[in-house]
Amino acid sequence: MFADLHLHTRFSDGTYSPEELVSQAKLHGLAAVALTDHDTVEGCAPTAPLCEAAGILFIAGTELTAEQNGNEIHVLGYLLDTGNAEFLSEIEKFQVVRQERVREMVARLNRLGMPSRSRRSLPWPNCRSPGRPHVARALVAAGLCRSLDEAFERFLKKKRPPTCPNSRCRRRSQSN
Repeated sequence: MFADLHLHTRFSDGTYSPEELVSQAKLHGLAAVALTDHDTVEGCAPTAPLCEAAGILFIAGTELTAEQNGNEIHVLGYLLDTGNAEFLSEIEKFQVVRQERVREMVARLNRLGMPSRSRRSLPWPNCRSPGRPHVARALVAAGLCRSLDEAFERFLKKKRPPTCPNSRCRRRSQSN
């Protein structure tokens, strides 16, 4: 028996819909999956019945973004009560931070002279928890980068202008 306990859908930075995710899990013979989208449990409700119909054990989860000593860390949570109002209220705060971070990245790209069509390219209506992969996909879709790897290397890795909040970091990146 095989399981994958760290999966993402379009509800965060994955590319699969819940239907596609379950189809792939079935195709690969998984007995159990945990949906751990970043800072959201939005995808759990549509994924659970699909897993049940496919005979796959479903585990509701999330990957919460936290910070310790200035370092970003991701904490996986499993077997969550996805209907708990207090939890949902708290996780909404995580989503607001993610949305603001992506908007700021796009603004910084614009200040670098890159025309951004990201509002049209990003899956905002279906994703409350956007991240750097969404910006990378938007850069590729706009023809500003040839690949996701190039987008991350040039613009989205730490210490690159769109992810750096201070001018010292921008100056360092411009000299690279």
